Amino acid sequence: MAETDKGHKLSESQRQFLDQAIARVKDVNGMEKDIKTRMKDVSEDVCKELESWFVNLESLKSQACVEIDMIEHSSVNEWAERRQRVDQYLGDVEREFESGYEILERPVSSRDKWEK
Repeated sequence: MAETDKGHKLSESQRQFLDQAIARVKDVNGMEKDIKTRMKDVSEDVCKELESWFVNLESLKSQACVEIDMIEHSSVNEWAERRQRVDQYLGDVEREFESGYEILERPVSSRDKWEK
């Protein structure tokens, strides 16, 4: 079993939770890369909208990663509270990606078609 900085050993379920949280962050990084790749094929307006969307996303993602680092080194008493925060921030990030994909998938208006 892994130990935290405070000397408390992580239980199997705690280790599993951390592994799952880290896997979720990797999935998020993959989605981010996908959206950035797909941005090459969209209009300038959509790119601008996605760029401002990325600002909020990066903030949420940073918060999630900080909480993951902190939960790894938390005491037994802090574990439940931090676990809840990790879930919350990762859930917020995943929901943000739904918004990002919606921006990408939005149909081009007829006016935009004529301008191209």
